[in-house]
Amino acid sequence: MEKEFLVIGLMSGTSLDGLDVAACRFRLAQGKWSYVIEAAESIAYDDEMQHKIKDSVTLSGLELSLLDVELGKFFGTSVEAFCRKHGLQPLFIGSHGHTVFHQPEKLLTLQIGNPEAISHFSQLPVVANFRLQDVLNGGQGAPLVPYGEHYLFPDYHAFLNLGGIANVALHSQNAMKGFDTCACNMGLNHLARKLGMSFDKNGEVAKTGSMSDSLFQSLNRLDYFQQKGPKSLGYEWFEKEVAPLLDNSSTPVKDALCTFIHHIAFQVNKGMDGLGSSTEKVMVTGGGALNGFLMESLNIYGKGKFTYEAPDRKTVEFKEALVFAFLGLQRFLGQPNVSSQVTGSRQDVSAGSLHGNFKVAI
Repeated sequence: MEKEFLVIGLMSGTSLDGLDVAACRFRLAQGKWSYVIEAAESIAYDDEMQHKIKDSVTLSGLELSLLDVELGKFFGTSVEAFCRKHGLQPLFIGSHGHTVFHQPEKLLTLQIGNPEAISHFSQLPVVANFRLQDVLNGGQGAPLVPYGEHYLFPDYHAFLNLGGIANVALHSQNAMKGFDTCACNMGLNHLARKLGMSFDKNGEVAKTGSMSDSLFQSLNRLDYFQQKGPKSLGYEWFEKEVAPLLDNSSTPVKDALCTFIHHIAFQVNKGMDGLGSSTEKVMVTGGGALNGFLMESLNIYGKGKFTYEAPDRKTVEFKEALVFAFLGLQRFLGQPNVSSQVTGSRQDVSAGSLHGNFKVAI
């Protein structure tokens, strides 16, 4: 018997670009899932909101609580307008939220974008808070995307997401492995802002630079890169460990951009090797997949062992929103949606808190 579900997925990534909204229709037939992204938009944050989110790690408890509700209202009103525009009647929303703190060793992971506010202003039920249950079970609470990849992209076994943070995943018939490899767009955008740009489109500035061996080595010597997975990264790690290396370096910005591209390509390929991958075709998504110089560098460092390729533009830009819609659906259906093989937790969990009036799962 075939079952069909229309779900909205929301993703706000560490690169601070804006809110990704995707209306995803999932079909379950003969035990296999398929999907169609029926409509999708990226809704940019204005300068004020972008600065508030960027500075959220420094806010007081009161200020952070106010921002949590403000961002939830923004998410909810954005979804309401999106559904009106496209004539959609989804079952519910799966919202990742925006990560402020992620320190799983302290049982801490916090995503803002208050789900009760989302539900109120969108007039739709919401599944949110996907990471905490895994963290409480001893896991990293990240990466979560491999669970969705496993069911939605059966033609691939190796995956790379190039968002604010880069993460890799490898899927075999009976196992999933994955971890965060390094900072990605959050580092590139940090450097681009020094040149008055929000980002370096297609890596055009980076491509004119030269690699600084000293900066390259300094980045790669960071303690995180000596650890084995499961492991995960957050924005506060970037602020503490990576940003000072970039800010205190005498390397010209265009050379630092070039160097950071090489750093990403090196760490990603090291990560693929670390997963035990043999020769693989790797599906690349996230904003970094649109950076031609980064993609070129990944394949150079892959040396023919790994071939990095981007799928269609909609999947590239909205895969994470798609996956969080799917993880929300699995929670709605009472099925596991976080893999302990990837996160290192004690057990698989059906993670996510429910907000609003859900219809009983079929």
